[in-house]
Amino acid sequence: MKAPQFNQRFPIGHCFIYQPNRVLRGGRIVRTIERAQDLNNMTVVEISTEPYLVRIEHLTLA
Repeated sequence: MKAPQFNQRFPIGHCFIYQPNRVLRGGRIVRTIERAQDLNNMTVVEISTEPYLVRIEHLTLA
């Protein structure tokens, strides 16, 4: 999913589960702080906790 699609589907403040490794179950509940951005080869969004800037592939709907 690209940034414009992500931003249209999920408003700022939407809650997700941050899972950097999907094999390991669970994760922290986070909120988006800024709109998603497309970088060279990935789409990232700023979240409410460390590591603050994450790939959208690491977010699961809460």
